[in-house]
Amino acid sequence: MDTSVPAGSYLAAVRDLNGLQTNYQIIQQIKASGGRMNQHSIPEFCAFLEKIGHSVDGLNKLNVIHVAGTKGKGSTCAFTQSILTQLSEQRRAEGKQPLKIGLFTSPHLIQVRERIQINGQPISQLDFAKYFYETFDALRSPHPPLRKVSVDSPSMPMYFRFLTLMAYHTFLREQVDVAIMEVGVGGEYDSTNVIQQPVVCGIASLGIDHQNSLGSTIEEIAWHKAGIIKPKVPVVSVEQVPEALKVIEERARENDAELQVVKPVDDVELGIQGVHQRANAALATELCRTWAQRTHNVAASDSYIARGLQLASWPGRSQSFPSPRVPSLIWHVDGAHTVESIRACAKWFSSTSSPCVLLFNAAHNRDARMLLETLHTHASCTFIGAVFCPNVSTQRADSNNFTVQKDDELVAQWESARVWQGLTGNPVKVVPSINEAVEYVENTYEDVRVLATGSLHLVGGVLDVAKGSI
Repeated sequence: MDTSVPAGSYLAAVRDLNGLQTNYQIIQQIKASGGRMNQHSIPEFCAFLEKIGHSVDGLNKLNVIHVAGTKGKGSTCAFTQSILTQLSEQRRAEGKQPLKIGLFTSPHLIQVRERIQINGQPISQLDFAKYFYETFDALRSPHPPLRKVSVDSPSMPMYFRFLTLMAYHTFLREQVDVAIMEVGVGGEYDSTNVIQQPVVCGIASLGIDHQNSLGSTIEEIAWHKAGIIKPKVPVVSVEQVPEALKVIEERARENDAELQVVKPVDDVELGIQGVHQRANAALATELCRTWAQRTHNVAASDSYIARGLQLASWPGRSQSFPSPRVPSLIWHVDGAHTVESIRACAKWFSSTSSPCVLLFNAAHNRDARMLLETLHTHASCTFIGAVFCPNVSTQRADSNNFTVQKDDELVAQWESARVWQGLTGNPVKVVPSINEAVEYVENTYEDVRVLATGSLHLVGGVLDVAKGSI
């Protein structure tokens, strides 16, 4: 154990949390054996919840807004948080009780505490450490004994499930009026889906992703995503491809849940850039309207909605900023990591015509060739160079990621570089870390726009190294 890290501190919590990551080799074994995302997932999570002193029914007091989807669910949650913040301010101005708003989302960009927010701000390092060790120590205590669902049930939740558990614990302790919960993967067996009576559920755009755990067809994936639908709880969806919508409709009927499909907004200024965000904004708008009506938290007018959409922000998605060291170099970062989101990213990035440089790493288990081909096809701008690096950053412990295969030889990066060079003829550079990638770009180029994309982990590292904050 690192004795230089004070016991009970934020750094100690990050260290102990990182110890809950499943390493790459074990993940491959789990996938080969059929996966643990199965019918035991939610019962096991219920047992963990009981172990730390909470009941499943007790979560209902959080007035949850539950959001699933392949792309756009994080942005939807950001719009939702912003709209509810403006509702809270309007209620305050009307002499009514303001709202305390919780948000749980993933992944983080720079610090893990970004995943658990209250009133639009990550919880403090002090509060993160406090709630982390309340959860961690309760799970490690021999009393009460953990209820085992099966003989091979784990005695400690893994990284994401632990953070979900900690988020629910934090929101209960903080007595939030609403908890916006973003699904991690899928929906049916996701740990956030322990909630039995959310106020409203939302489904963002669906596509092919996480095939190892969700299935290879849009129908299979839609079944998992629509697993968040609960009996008699309203559900709102963006427009979907017919095959996906049919599954959502079937699961809504099975649960006697009213389904509303919303069209993209078209006449409102949005704080998060990109044409694709108009669907997410529409989804968030209806989620907030429904939540306010069902919880009797209405305001005198709905003017708060337009303000919320305009003031929304979501770092790492369609975000631009000038380099503090090379002012003529403009960073553009977007965590796109699916074909659909890369296509949207390309459209956003192509809005101006100055020379461009690419900084790329594909999130693990992604088809880098397909992502690069999609970017090349849809980005109508002139690339003059490209840099490739693994998602390795030396900035802070929050960035440690043991779930991906260590690639000392940079095989994946060289393969991506060869693909891009074949598509564009650009000079390419491969470096062993995000830190060195940012340094190389800023020492080599000026008067250019740089697009960093392919992975939220890459984007988080770039924000940390190049900007110093989100």
